[in-house]
Amino acid sequence: MTKTFTGAVLLPGEAGTGLDATLSLDPERVTLTAGDSQLGSWDRADYLITPESNGAFGLTLGGETLLFRPDSPAEFSSTSAVPLAEPQAEPLVRKSKKSKASAKSRSDMTDDDYVDAAIAGVRPIKDLNDDGGISRGFVTIMGIAAGVISIAAVVTAALA
Repeated sequence: MTKTFTGAVLLPGEAGTGLDATLSLDPERVTLTAGDSQLGSWDRADYLITPESNGAFGLTLGGETLLFRPDSPAEFSSTSAVPLAEPQAEPLVRKSKKSKASAKSRSDMTDDDYVDAAIAGVRPIKDLNDDGGISRGFVTIMGIAAGVISIAAVVTAALA
């Protein structure tokens, strides 16, 4: 028996609402469609569904990973036999000089709370102007340096 779920799919790390999609599950296959286009269909051995945070599920489909946010996470969870992820702890609020309020007092915090707060504060280091390659300026400087070294080698050989 095929069960069909509506929701949205996102690429890993993608923010926003995602692409409206329909996920069809039957005992042997999973099929993902968006609008009138079928994005793919995978055999039971080629897909894995895992719980993620906030009612979302990770879909590993033929080695590719997507995030699926069903319109009804509880129904999707019970039908797919994949439990909903445990709710994430609320991030701790830093105390500021102006406000002494915090989500938890220090005496109520456990080691896990400290770890969760540290993880919540981690942000990726990324230079928005870096495309991952060698910059034009670096290539120019290295070209000039190579030219100067070549001229120095020719002059040294001529004087010797």
